[in-house]
Amino acid sequence: MNSNEKKVSVLIPCRNEVEAIGNCLDNVCNFEEPDGGFEVIVVDGMSNDGTREIILEKIRQYPNLILVDNPMKTIPYAMNLGIQKAKGDYIVRTDVRCIHPKTYLRDLIELSKQTQADNVGGVLEPVGNSYIQKSIALAYKSPISMGGALRDRGNFIGETDAVYGGCFKKKRLLEIGMYDVNMVKNEDDELSFRLRKNGGKVVQSGKIKVKYFPRKKFRHLFKQFMQYGYWKVPVLKKHPRQASWRHLAPSILVLSFFALSITAFFNSYALFGLLFYSGSYLLILSLESLRLTYRNTLKLLAGVIISIGSIHIGFGIGFISGVLSDLLNIKPKWFESLSR
Repeated sequence: MNSNEKKVSVLIPCRNEVEAIGNCLDNVCNFEEPDGGFEVIVVDGMSNDGTREIILEKIRQYPNLILVDNPMKTIPYAMNLGIQKAKGDYIVRTDVRCIHPKTYLRDLIELSKQTQADNVGGVLEPVGNSYIQKSIALAYKSPISMGGALRDRGNFIGETDAVYGGCFKKKRLLEIGMYDVNMVKNEDDELSFRLRKNGGKVVQSGKIKVKYFPRKKFRHLFKQFMQYGYWKVPVLKKHPRQASWRHLAPSILVLSFFALSITAFFNSYALFGLLFYSGSYLLILSLESLRLTYRNTLKLLAGVIISIGSIHIGFGIGFISGVLSDLLNIKPKWFESLSR
């Protein structure tokens, strides 16, 4: 291996992350070096909020840091640009709003070698600073908010459907066609499913824990999950076998509310049904939120209820919109735009 080559290339897609990019780069650029060293490639979606200035300042501080422009602004384009630029045998994706353990790269490479998996990763530990962020972080830990997805089970070690970020061999990513640039969201899920569909496996280790700072406002959380729901439709259309009940449940919830609300104008029984349905749903959210908060964070109860509801309703509306958009062959700008 010559002096220009690195064992690992860390890719960071970003756009308008002025509040988080500095801490992110300090965290990532100070990882313990794996054998062969590593480089850090920030692929910026033409940020206009001061993010680029911070990146350029950090480049003077860290010689292994590189900036690549992403005029298309979306994450799959960013990842593909980074993969093509990367010198490493391994590609590791990190996100701006996460703080990783110092041994992150060493741990991932070891896991990759032990399991011979196409994609390996750890688990996210949601944390927060403000009341809203702490509420959202706590809501993420509920199986009814995230549908029990394996990536949210911190004690799970083994094969799963998708992992945070991911650690891949560059050669394998090139063979599989890299990221699907048509997926503005859920690009990681689509790639992982494509890998598994082609005989590969995805492995998660609960020993590798990454702190994740969620959205700071409920409306941003709502839009985030609307876009997740919307973009889940093209993923399932491309890979129908990936579909599960957790993708459909929020849509059924929203459609039931809508149908009962319309019918309630004409039928008193429907009005009673709407009240009972709404009350039952609120009771379930309240009991689950109480379970999460009763020990020492009871003041977050209302915030957790709002967070779980925002996740459900947002994803459900987004999924329904995605189905209608596909059927009518239209692309609503609000869903097609970035959430950050």
